Amino acid sequence: MAVISMYEKEEEQLKSMYENVQVPLDSLDEAIFAGFQKAKSEEKRKFRRKRWLFTLAAAAIILLGFFTSIRLSPAFANYITIIPGMEKLVDLIRDDKGKLLAVENDYYEKIDVSQEKNGIKLTIDGAIADENGLVLFYTIESKEKLEGLRNENVRLESLDGKKLDIGTISMGSSLFRGETSHSDMFEFYFQSPLAAKNLELKVSVEGTNLKEQFTLKFDLTKEIQEKKSYALNKTITIEGQKISFSEADVYPLRAAIHVKMDPHNTKRILSFEDLRLVDENGEMWNKISDGVVASHISPDEMIIYLQSNYFREPKKLYLVLNKIQAVDKDEVNVVVDTKKLQILKQPKGGHLSDLRVEGNDLIFNFHIEKEFNSFLFTTIKDGNGKQIESNTSFMGGRMEKGYAEIGVNIPDIKNQPNPISLELTAYPSWIKGNEKIKIK
Repeated sequence: MAVISMYEKEEEQLKSMYENVQVPLDSLDEAIFAGFQKAKSEEKRKFRRKRWLFTLAAAAIILLGFFTSIRLSPAFANYITIIPGMEKLVDLIRDDKGKLLAVENDYYEKIDVSQEKNGIKLTIDGAIADENGLVLFYTIESKEKLEGLRNENVRLESLDGKKLDIGTISMGSSLFRGETSHSDMFEFYFQSPLAAKNLELKVSVEGTNLKEQFTLKFDLTKEIQEKKSYALNKTITIEGQKISFSEADVYPLRAAIHVKMDPHNTKRILSFEDLRLVDENGEMWNKISDGVVASHISPDEMIIYLQSNYFREPKKLYLVLNKIQAVDKDEVNVVVDTKKLQILKQPKGGHLSDLRVEGNDLIFNFHIEKEFNSFLFTTIKDGNGKQIESNTSFMGGRMEKGYAEIGVNIPDIKNQPNPISLELTAYPSWIKGNEKIKIK
């Protein structure tokens, strides 16, 4: 095939380089996902992709995975060369093996429904749907460059009377600059199985002197595959912390691992950052790299989302982990005084400094020796214990110089009662082990 022959020499070189590099399992996930900002998702809260950083190492590994996928799956290479527009889709999902497998196994459904208003055209290119989620691939086009346009108020509604119990929405890139065409994804995940097939997407595209409401109706015609469920019932202990894995549900779009922590643990478990599925051949399906990575049911219970191996049938399958982000329970909140610009409390290590307020943004310098791209904060409360709703957060800066800027937008920050408390959802503090849990 033309695609294979074109890159055969380069692919062999990449594979040779890769096979001769020793990469510890507990750092492989960091290498693959370095540069991507992760965000915690809570039930019924919208998630937006934030600013992200990208490293050469991550790019090289993703590129290698792409060539390997083509080499191992000629049918998939054929998709790219023959079907118009597939190269856009592959570019969006190349870092998610589950979605790639869904496309390879003809589980992607072409939609091709468009609406054009005021020189702006929005097209739903296609979809991947399962019981738990729906991914819509879209393209927005303009005869002129898209300057400062953004998606707002993305809604999905059922037209056949069947309820949509939406838990989270990932909106992809929300700002388009200097392009005449932009492709991305809307991801919807549900709290009860998706039954509706006749649907309507509503999106407001807004910018300077522009606000257009798009409404696109479409049908899902492919049969929705049922999940694969595995009972785990396995408790492990890492550095004195007891953690129970109760079940794993594997959908075409992602795998959901249900985890409970012993309430008597001395530490708050923040993130299972290197949790992965591994088959008998050592092939791995890591955490979701750019999107909703977990749903927190309570401080001691969560569902972790991994890339899906749904379209593979390994003889053996394991959950493997080596390290977990955790802090002492009495250090789970960063407490600040926005009037005196003081950090009153933070976990051991003193990674946060130089507190400042710029407009309504509360900003820290975040010092770390190694690159760390997880966003730190979740729930924010004022001095009276009242929750503050923040719709914007950011992380970026000069990690090569040992620090980044990290911040949140706090509405009317000058009038908020102090001290402000920011609950941690990630922090560069780990407990380590070497655990392997059999799934099948």
